[in-house]
Amino acid sequence: MAVSAIDISRTLSGIDFPANKQDLVNHARDKNANEEIINVLQQMPEREYNNMADVEHAFGEVK
Repeated sequence: MAVSAIDISRTLSGIDFPANKQDLVNHARDKNANEEIINVLQQMPEREYNNMADVEHAFGEVK
């Protein structure tokens, strides 16, 4: 399965911003995301994300 931006958005719905990379990973794990989504999030840059648009931009860099 290829992970899409929609998958990331759905997985991270409800997260409180700002959030760092570990916050994203923890939130995804709490929502029982599959390992592919977790792996993509773990590859994202270490920085603070202010909103979903920031996350989607970083996701585009990882893909």
